[in-house]
Amino acid sequence: MILKNFKDGILINVRVKPNSSTFSIKRNSQIIINCKSSPEKNKANIEIIKELERIFNREVEILFGLKSNKKSILIHNISEEEVISKL
Repeated sequence: MILKNFKDGILINVRVKPNSSTFSIKRNSQIIINCKSSPEKNKANIEIIKELERIFNREVEILFGLKSNKKSILIHNISEEEVISKL
């Protein structure tokens, strides 16, 4: 499952590809986030949080997968419909 209602928001499961030429989000059977930063020293995670907060205008946190390319990300105070419309 890609999206799931969770506590005070929506939990999205994503796959991350660091060291990409641009930041982008692709959605098909899974959500793939291409980020420009490298995974070293948490740079990719910081970029993902910053960009998702800009896109959704909500607080975002990585709950699972801080050191993995598979992550579970919580977007606070948002509906599933709003997440789908912005992805």
